[in-house]
Order: sequence, then structure tokens, then C-alpha cells
Amino acid sequence: MNRPYSAAPARHDIATTGSAPGARRLNLGVVAHVDAGKTSLTEALLHVGGAIEQVGRVDDGTTQTDTLSLERRRGITIRSAVAAFEIDGVSVNLVDTPGHPDFIAEVDRSLAVLDGAVLVLSAVEGVQAQTIVLYRALHHLGIPVVFFVNKIDRAGAAPETVLERIRSRLSTALVPLGHVHNPGTAAVEVIPCAWDDPSEAERLTEVIADYDEELLEEWLVRERPVGPQRLRSALGRLARAGTVHPVLFGSARTGVGVWSLISSVTELLPVTPGDGQAPAAAQVFKVERSPGRQRVCTVRMHAGTLNVRDRISLEGDRPATVTAVEVFEPGGAVQRPRTTAGQIARVWGLDSARIGDWIGLRPAPTTGAAALPAPGFETRVVARDPARQGELHQALAELADIDPLIALRPERGAARIKTYGEVQQEVLADTLTAEYGIDVDFRDTSVICVERPSGTGSAAFRLGDPGHLYNYALAVTVAPTAPGAGVELVIAADRTTLPLHVYGNVGEFRAALLQYLREPLAVGPHGWQVVDIRITVTDSGYPPASPHAAEVRRTTELVVREALRRGGTAVCEPIDRFVLEAPAAQLSSVLALLGRHGAVPEDLQAADPIVMITGTLRRAEVNAVRTGLHGVAHGEGVFESAPDHYQSVRTTGGR
Repeated sequence: MNRPYSAAPARHDIATTGSAPGARRLNLGVVAHVDAGKTSLTEALLHVGGAIEQVGRVDDGTTQTDTLSLERRRGITIRSAVAAFEIDGVSVNLVDTPGHPDFIAEVDRSLAVLDGAVLVLSAVEGVQAQTIVLYRALHHLGIPVVFFVNKIDRAGAAPETVLERIRSRLSTALVPLGHVHNPGTAAVEVIPCAWDDPSEAERLTEVIADYDEELLEEWLVRERPVGPQRLRSALGRLARAGTVHPVLFGSARTGVGVWSLISSVTELLPVTPGDGQAPAAAQVFKVERSPGRQRVCTVRMHAGTLNVRDRISLEGDRPATVTAVEVFEPGGAVQRPRTTAGQIARVWGLDSARIGDWIGLRPAPTTGAAALPAPGFETRVVARDPARQGELHQALAELADIDPLIALRPERGAARIKTYGEVQQEVLADTLTAEYGIDVDFRDTSVICVERPSGTGSAAFRLGDPGHLYNYALAVTVAPTAPGAGVELVIAADRTTLPLHVYGNVGEFRAALLQYLREPLAVGPHGWQVVDIRITVTDSGYPPASPHAAEVRRTTELVVREALRRGGTAVCEPIDRFVLEAPAAQLSSVLALLGRHGAVPEDLQAADPIVMITGTLRRAEVNAVRTGLHGVAHGEGVFESAPDHYQSVRTTGGR
């Protein structure tokens, strides 16, 4: 039967205060391809759970979780957001994550804090490109997944076809927990499974027993279906292990099927919290600025308890003192004296924390680590008012200090940052306008290249040389090394000429030089990072007056830059290795698309109805192929790429 928003059963005790220590908790992600109805489902779940009185609408910009102005204008989720409700003794934190490919890193960071996820699909469009990417990420992390087939009331809805597409593209381990009548009409109904009906119990037992040997043996011995309690217990254990995926159907817009979803996830997925008495261990997955410019960190507590006034240690032994805590509860974040294992909370006082940092002890990983893809593009950010360029640099530095994925590189008259795409640039522009009052433009967007030495170059700055003002002499030679070798430092100078009284020993001197090399190698002659280089120190010297470490550092930077200029560098662009999946019927169109963009297919495998192509492609063409694939594959293509190697695009000679 259907339960619209107004028909939540009275048997559920919807709590409005903080959950008791030791309560069952579920940190639940809601993920989906763009426009599958993810944020609308989040609103529906919060309403049915009693956390909000009225369901917000994405189109009206009234949703609980999409609070950025650009989110409301575009109707998409950009930043992960948390909202909570408590029902049947289960405290649920809903984490609404982005679905747009420009924010896949934001998705990855949010997935790492989840206990389970609802993967939303449209009953009309079915399995889409980002659906596959998200499912694979969840599977890699070992996060249990429940599928929710949304929009069953929309014209063209075909739930059974979507089920078949899930089986063919994602997983065959599905347990549908309902039947849809009259899909694609206003009279659509979802009939939940009748666990005590003999024929339904037979069907469910057959499905679940495929993944549970004990249940299979019991079924064969009894020669009849097992009882409802035994079936639900087996399904819960298998779902929590990620072995099978329950499938539910509904419409977030009308509320049909939402109650069945909420009942299923709270019954099947909850986990017991970690040890609240253990040492505190928490992960920062979001950082914001308060109106007073304080850093506010959203953390997932994995173990222990974090109290106000606790002195804690961030990664790298950075000390901090907790000054305030807000725990996510129904109705919003509520100020509390502490947060404990299993909860998600906002924490003040962690003034040096960055996204991804751990508080206290980092637990040993039990599943695959979330691999954050590096941004593939770099762009110039210019203040529209030239007089505010200095303020822009400071604002970008603040944002980069919060998020390690924002890499800032100063440039005369502008600043360069790394990005994932155009939508992310819009978000950054909105943030700079809203938080700093600075309007900006983005110019000269390009792929991130590197430079490699194209030959050998030597340079020396001697004591007394014109223009050399430092009390230290140094001579170096730079030369190319094998691709992927990184930076090699060889100290060939006589040990007696090294300033060991400043550094103690050769090992410490070497470690200091490696630090000093970061700046001259970060920006080569053509503005890109220099890689795959061997630097040999051939001579060193200093007068009776010992040099300061700053003089050694500055001399090193000047000499290495000059050696690079003399030896020359080759600018190398990134080449990605790609895997493309598309319907076999569109193979010729897909191959034509790849050809137009210079891709090099290396292998083709056909497994009707899907064809898989692997090969290499210039990163500069990746976005064009991904965008074009949507059209030629009728929305059913999947394109994934990862860095493979660099190839030279132009060479600059030395003297």
C-alpha cells in the first residue's frame, strides 16, 4: 500500500532530542546521477522522519540541504550537507552529496564517512553514466547500497526495465521489496512485500538463499519457505555486508513508497556505534567559515568522545582545542557539550584543520581507501576590479588553506588555481562574491602540464660574483631522468665545502636542499612543475663568516633556476588511460567520436548489449569526449579516465 507524507504510522516514536549514548546510528548517504531526484528524496525522508514540517522543492529553492545560492539556482547539489531524524530508536544522519561530475571529489570525501547509501535512479532514465560511477565507488569502499527507483509516477516510467538494467550494468544481487502497479500514471501504487504470504515468502527465500548457504540448507530441509523473521534477519545481515542490495520503488515528489524506504533502511542497515570510551578518532569531511570567519569543521566520529575544551591533535601533531560542538539532530545542528562515536557533528576551535584531516588516531582501513582524483585543469582568476587583486590572493589562500584540493599558484596580475570544470568555477566565483565581496573572471583555462629537462644545464653562483649578494656559493648540474623518477638529488661536492655547521650532517643538509628545491621546481621556465629531474651539487663553498640557512636556500633557488634555463625544458601534456562503456548498437558512432578527438583505442571487448573500449586520450580532450558520449550513446555511455603518462608538446632549448 502507499503511504503519502501525511500517513506516517503512529507506532513510530519520532524523537526531537539528542539520542541516548549507545543508540543505534546510521550515517546514510543519498547519491544519484544528476536530476534523478536525490535532493527531493532527501526532503521526503526528512519529512516522513519528522525532522521538517513541509517538504521543500528543488525548483523553488526551498530544500533543507541545498543552501548555496548556485545550488538553488541550478537545482543541483554542490556541497555535501547533513540533516538528521530519529525514528524507531535509530538516529539517522542523511548526507546529501553532489551528483555532478565536477564535484566527484566532494562525493568521494563524503562517501568515506557513510555506513550505508541509497542510490537513487529515475524510473524513466534508469541506469545513467554517473549511476555506474557512484555504484562502483560505493562498492570499492565496501558501503552497503539500497537502490531506490524514483519517479515511478512520471510518464514513461518502467520499473521492471530499470531492474533489468541494474542487473546488467551494476549487480545481479538484487532483492526487490515491492511491486509497482500502474507505473507512469497518477494512480501508481507500490505494494510492499507480504513476508507472511506463502508465494511471496517462496520468492524471497529463493532470492536470498542464493547468497546464504545456511538459509538454503534450512529451506531444503524444511521443503517450504522459512518464516518472515528468519528471512528479514538474513536479508539484513547480507545487506549490511554489501552482499545483496534491497530495491525499493516510489516517488519522492508525491511520497509514494518513501515510508517503505525509510522503514527498510532503518531496519536493515543500522550499525552499532564505535567505542565511546576509546581514544577519540574523527574525520573532517567539510570545512566552512562562520559569519565571524571562524573555521567550522563537520566531522564523523569513528571512536571515542570529543568534549568542549578537549585538547586534541590533528594529523601532523598540530594541536587544537575544541571550543564548541554542535551535533546533528532532528531540526538541525544543536549545541552540545560533546559528540561521541557514530555521530556527525560541527566542531569549532580546529583552526588549522583541512578537509580530509583526522582528529586523534587514524583507524586502520578496513575497506578500500577513497582515492580522490586530482583536478585536471588550471585557470587564471582575475579580480574585475584590479585594485582588489591583492584581496583576491588572500581570499583564495584562505580557501586553499581549508581544502587541499584547491591549489593556488600566484602569478603576476592574477592567480592560478586547479579546477575540475566550469561548474566548479561558478561555485568558486559565487563563494568569492558572497563571502569576500570580490567579483572575478576566469581566463586561459588549460590542462595541467609538467616540464621535463630537455638537456643538461649547469650553473654556478660564486662568492663575489656580480649581483650575488649571499654568503654562500653553489654549483649544480640538472639533467633529465626516466619518466616517473621524480626528483633525484646527488651531492657530489667535497664534504668539507658543505655548510655542515649549519645543518649538522650530510643527511640533514640533503633534507634541507630537497625542501629548498620545491620552489624553483614548482614553476619551471614555462610556468609548470618540473619533474623527472636529476640535480647534482658539483661544488659548494662559503667564507669564514658562516652563511645563514636562508642564504643557502635563496642561493639554491637561484642556481637551480639558472641551470634549468640553460638546459632547457620540454612542456609535456597529460595523457589519460580511459575505459568507455556504451551500447553495442552505437559502436560506430562511439568510435567516430573517439577518432574526432584523437583517442587511441587499444582494446575492444563486446558483451552484448555493452561494448567496452580501452585506450589513451589527451586530457585536453577528455571533457569533450565525455560530453559527446552522452549524445552518441543516448545517455547510456560511461567514460572513466585516469592519469597514465605525459608526452612532449614543445621543447625549449638552452644556450
